[in-house]
Amino acid sequence: MTLSQQMLLVARKNLFSEWTRLVISVGGVALSVFLISLLLSLYRGWDEKVGGFVEHSNVDLWLGSEGAEDFLTAASLLPTEGKEAEQAKEYLNAYPSIDQWSPMIVRLMQGVRVDRISATEEKIGSKIDIHFIGFDPNTRLGGPIEVIEGRDTPGPGEVIIDEKLGDRHGIGIGDTLRAGGRDWTVVGKSRGGDFIATQTVFVSHAEAQAALRMQGATTFYVIKVRQGVDPAQLGAALEDQAARNEAPIVTHTREEFAKSTRDRVTSNVLPILFVVLGLAFIVGVSVAGLTIYTATIEKAREYGILKAVGFRNTYLYRVVFEQSAVTALLGFAVGIGLTVGIGPFASDYVPQFVLFTRWQDVLLVAGVTVVMALIAAYIPVRRLGAIDPVSVFKG
Repeated sequence: MTLSQQMLLVARKNLFSEWTRLVISVGGVALSVFLISLLLSLYRGWDEKVGGFVEHSNVDLWLGSEGAEDFLTAASLLPTEGKEAEQAKEYLNAYPSIDQWSPMIVRLMQGVRVDRISATEEKIGSKIDIHFIGFDPNTRLGGPIEVIEGRDTPGPGEVIIDEKLGDRHGIGIGDTLRAGGRDWTVVGKSRGGDFIATQTVFVSHAEAQAALRMQGATTFYVIKVRQGVDPAQLGAALEDQAARNEAPIVTHTREEFAKSTRDRVTSNVLPILFVVLGLAFIVGVSVAGLTIYTATIEKAREYGILKAVGFRNTYLYRVVFEQSAVTALLGFAVGIGLTVGIGPFASDYVPQFVLFTRWQDVLLVAGVTVVMALIAAYIPVRRLGAIDPVSVFKG
């Protein structure tokens, strides 16, 4: 048996001689890995969901009033009637790079499910946060991304809801949703409009204008460009034209609008995420480091004997690092296993708990675990280097 194999045997013997200590050490690392990977997966899931509707929509260019930066707040108001609106429509119709365009209303509001018990009695459900969207049924720009059940075009007094809204609140085809001061009959369900905290509800643009008392106004103008046209260049040209007409606007490409929509949520989450990730890392290092340090102190006499018979510090250091590495490896396997195992079931119980685990993030967590193992081994190694081999033979 080589010296390296002997050192590895010593490391394993020390590590597995106390099962309780090993379970605590591995459990600490596993908890840390679990929290880190879980939070990263949660962040990825939110990032995918929040910007998904804009990113997968059929809109190439979003046109809004000054200050409109993202879809969630939809802080925009543009005219559909009057001199400015007529000039804008003429320009949009005449511009050769534009394939289609239409107005679109987006309003964040609350709705409720209504169950009619009798002609005079009804049961009101809990409040639901929704993004109420009015789109043009002819162009379908900004409409449902994918209709999976029922009709794909809402008529007067009708809505299409996102499937997640239906799942969470038990709303199906034929049910009544009250929003915007009206009762709407659900005629379809769509996919792709889940913003975690809110879901989309689609009506025709004319119905949205009437319900929200926005006659002569809209939130956005949405544009689909012809093949080969750069939306960013078109947006700059539209902004210049509007500025010359003293009616300033802002335009966003699909990618820009999706990013700013994500940033609206993730910019508030990231500081909290970093703090929790830091705490999880400290927990893993502390638990693993403490247990390995304790094992090193208990075996101080044996290490002293090894030093006395000629083993250099580098070989003894390897024992500690191998103990730390094995602990980290076991903890990593358990922690990642928990994250992957919990992911598919988490959203069934907590709809906002959307996990998306990427292999790149798994590699990142593996790297963090290696760093954790190195730091956890540092203090025991220093203690090991300070052991005096002569002292073990005294008294």
